[in-house]
Amino acid sequence: MQDVLNISGRAGFVRRFVPVFSLFLGIVVVSLLLALGALEVLSAARAYVGGEGLWSKAQRDAVYSLTLYAQTREPAYYARFQKALAIPLSDNRARIEMDKPDFDYAKAYAGLLGGGNHPDDIPGMIRLYRCCAEYSYFKRAVSIWKEGDTYIARLRQLGGDLRAEISSDRPSERRVEAILNQVRAVDAGVKPLEDAFTATLGETVRWLKTVLAWALSAAILLMIALGVYLATRVLAQARRTEDNYRLLADAFAHTADGIMILDNKRRIVTVNHAFTTITGHAPEEVVGLMFARPQSVKIPGPTIHAVWEDVRSAGRWEGEIWNVRKDGEVYPMRLNLSAVYDRRSGTVDHYVGVFNDISPHKAHEERLKHLATHDLLTGLPNRTEFERFCHEAIARARRQARRVALLYIDLDKFKPINDTYGHVVGDELLQTIGARMKQVIRETDIVARIGGDEFSVLLGDVDDITHAYIVACKLLDMLSQPVASKRGTLTIGGSIGISIYPDDGRDPQLLLRLADAAMYRVKQSGRNGVSFHAAPAGLRLKPDRSFVSDR
Repeated sequence: MQDVLNISGRAGFVRRFVPVFSLFLGIVVVSLLLALGALEVLSAARAYVGGEGLWSKAQRDAVYSLTLYAQTREPAYYARFQKALAIPLSDNRARIEMDKPDFDYAKAYAGLLGGGNHPDDIPGMIRLYRCCAEYSYFKRAVSIWKEGDTYIARLRQLGGDLRAEISSDRPSERRVEAILNQVRAVDAGVKPLEDAFTATLGETVRWLKTVLAWALSAAILLMIALGVYLATRVLAQARRTEDNYRLLADAFAHTADGIMILDNKRRIVTVNHAFTTITGHAPEEVVGLMFARPQSVKIPGPTIHAVWEDVRSAGRWEGEIWNVRKDGEVYPMRLNLSAVYDRRSGTVDHYVGVFNDISPHKAHEERLKHLATHDLLTGLPNRTEFERFCHEAIARARRQARRVALLYIDLDKFKPINDTYGHVVGDELLQTIGARMKQVIRETDIVARIGGDEFSVLLGDVDDITHAYIVACKLLDMLSQPVASKRGTLTIGGSIGISIYPDDGRDPQLLLRLADAAMYRVKQSGRNGVSFHAAPAGLRLKPDRSFVSDR
């Protein structure tokens, strides 16, 4: 038992230390994650501010290049205009892609990269947009960005119009000047948006900084409060440790299940009182010995070797196994055998076996099974069990190319006796008849009570169907024998119908119905007789119950 307390002591220390360490580690990790998150958000916001500067510069370069192109008609300036305009257009493609619910990360990345943003900043920019595009200041900044893109689209259109006019056969100076005026108007309209975007991003950064600072502070304070609470509980639990050890020892000693602790060599280290009660072996008789069974006794079920193989491979084994008591009695037990591993080395430190004697449960199960498959009054198989026997006999006969006979028996004159003398006398009569039927048939044949005063007999492995008729006649003779009862001597008779597998059918339910129908014909013909469902060719039944075979 001391080993058990040592194990529990180590486990108690671990239970006290690990939660406290985990909590403070959690405080550090959460704080670090929040700090890293804050840095990433601020870095992404800074990247958007830098991107806005690139966007503005590209827009101004585009306007300037387009103006020079109008003045000089040099294609190089138009190419410079297109190159400058490609930066805000690339940003526009990235924003449109990031607005999609199932956006393509690669396309968004390529768009921001084409906008001149640094590759290291782009992942954070995408995450910030996807996370905050619909919230507060950042939402306002995005709406300004979208409005600015309309000016860029207009500027792109005006550039195309200007090129078309200059490239025409007779360019109009008036038309060129009108387009330039529209370009200047676009440039004037973009400037306030650029200032508003920069100011909004500044507010966004300040707001995020405040929110993250409060969130970080709140998280740390919460974790500290939880740490104080948990530490208080751990200290309170430590004061109860000794009591828990004592309770553990008492539970080990007084539990109704047998418990044994084995070392890593499978030798028994200690056992409880229930172990001695169940097995008959005192602790001093088994401590230091291997957990095994006598080799001289033939025991059903899995072997101890197979059990240990499962424990070695899976770490545990649970199931029913048979063992031998000190007095030599073989008994079933439910065993749970588990390996306990050393946390540091990962090797087996010891084994714990918990078991109980399930002999009473086995007896109860057999009793329930018997009640479910047998008639309570006569102890004979009931209809369900009889049909199961029929299925087995038919399957066997099918493989061996043989016959099976089913006899359906109804007692004659039973109802008047039951009504006149009462159910007690009737029940005694049914019990006597059932016992006598078992004496008439072979041990391999089955007699069952189908219901009321109706019985059925299964004759398996029938070589000649005349055998079924002979047995039926013997049963009729038996049924005609008087039965002594508390009310005097009683005499009854019987009507028997016979069906044959495979001649009449191949299904037990069908064969029973056919035999029942044959029995009913006997009832209609005056009772106390035998009838086949279909009289076999060459077999003639005589009134005196003998038969003649033409075969």
